[in-house]
Order: sequence, then C-alpha cells, then structure tokens
Amino acid sequence: MTDNIEEPLDNQPINPLEDIIDTKNIEKINSNKESENMEVHHHAHYPASPHHKKNWKSYFWEFLMLFLAVFCGFLAEWQLEHVIEHSREKEFIKSMIEDAQIDISNIERVSEANKKTLLYVDSLATACYNYEIRKRNDYEIYLLYRHILSSIESLKPTQRTLLQLNNSGGMRLIRNKPSAGAIIFYDGFEKDIMFQQGIVNNLKYEFVNASYDLFNFKYFNFVSSMSVSQDAKLLSNENKKLTQFANRIAIYGGVLTKYNLDLKEMNENAVRLINTLQKEYHLTDK
Repeated sequence: MTDNIEEPLDNQPINPLEDIIDTKNIEKINSNKESENMEVHHHAHYPASPHHKKNWKSYFWEFLMLFLAVFCGFLAEWQLEHVIEHSREKEFIKSMIEDAQIDISNIERVSEANKKTLLYVDSLATACYNYEIRKRNDYEIYLLYRHILSSIESLKPTQRTLLQLNNSGGMRLIRNKPSAGAIIFYDGFEKDIMFQQGIVNNLKYEFVNASYDLFNFKYFNFVSSMSVSQDAKLLSNENKKLTQFANRIAIYGGVLTKYNLDLKEMNENAVRLINTLQKEYHLTDK
C-alpha cells in the first residue's frame, strides 16, 4: 500500500520552460517601462531646449524681435535728439531777438551822436573855408574841432548769436525758411555796416593827422571834453592848409552822413527781423 503523501515543495521537480517564460515576461515588462520613460522624456522637449532642432519660423521670430528692439531704440534716440535740437533752435531764436533789440538801442544812441557830430563838421568846414586873418576866429575853430573829437561814436553790432550760428553750424537748426532768410540777410547787412564804419574811422584818422599842422594841443584841456583856452591860436593861418583841412572834414562829413543812413536802414532791418522771428515761432515780446 502506497501512501499518497505530497512531497515537500523543495523536493518538487523544476520545470525549465516555466522559468524561461517568466524571464521573458520580466524582460518584456522592463522593456516597456524603458519605452514609456523614453516617451515621457521625448515629450518633455520644447522648442527652447538646446537639443531641439529649430525651424525657420523660430529663426524668423527671433530676428523680428531683435530687429524691433533695435529699431525702437533708434526711434527713441532719434526722438530725443529731435527734441534737443528743437529746444536749441528756439533758444537761438530768443537769443537772436535779444541781440537785435540791443542793436536797436545802440543804433539810436550812435545815430543821435553822429547827428550832433555832423553839425560840428559842417560848421568847422565852413569856418576853415571862410577864415579871415583880421577876424581871428581861431578859438571858434578850436572849439568846433574839440566838439567833433568828443562826439564821435561807432556802432559795435551784437554778434553773440550770429557767431555761434556761423561757427558751430547752428544755422542748420533754423528749419523755418523765412526766419533763416531774415537772419542771413541781417548778418550780411551787419557786415556792410562794419565795412562802412571802417571807412568812417579811416577818414577820421586822416583829418586828425592833418590837424597836427594847424592846432597846438596845449590849448586843449583833455580833462574837460569841451574846454579850450580862450588864447588858442592856430599854428598856421595859411589859406591853402586851412582849405585842405576843410576838404578832409567835408569828406568825412559826407561819409558819416552815408553811415548814419545805413544805421537807419539797419534799425529797420532789426525791427523786421524781430517781428519775423516772433511771428514764425509764436513768441511774444515781453
């Protein structure tokens, strides 16, 4: 009689096929897990990833953003420069108006002084032309000559703004054509005035040099501009010398008259310049 006693599990025979099947299942499971991990890793990629291959659209958008950044910076810089130049332009215009106003004041002063000088010039020329020894009008001639020396005035145009505009290329900032034209015209007229003034000064030096043969300067009191000694006598009462001196005085008077007319025209140009600049730039005279 045989007993049906189950053998212990440890003593049961091992089935080789079963082990192979289990091994294959394990490898398959591991392989599936690795595939899943790889898939997850692959889907985690994004365009900015260093390993991502960019397409033309990515390059286009990067270029566009860079271009817009540079362009906006350029526009901001251009706008700032435009604002600065516009501010400088207005400052130049205000300064030009101030210079023209100063010129007007100086022109009026010089013109009035020259009008008085012209009266003395005419009287001195007449006294020299009509000199008579028996009347001995030496004191009168001394006195008139002294008046002329003390009343000579010259205009010094205010060129503060014009020098800045011409030397620093500032005229390019004056974009308003009527204003630029008025400034250029005024600048040219100032140069003409300076040239005419040079002629007046040269003639003044000539008649002063000629006076050394006629006047004894010990009779002048240079402390007081109008003082002349009552005992004043001419160094020479020769008619020829007196006539030559009178000719120099008369020529000087003619040139001085022309100079005064030019000053009057310059005054009108200064007023016209101020009105043009105030109108074109909407400025009010304070």
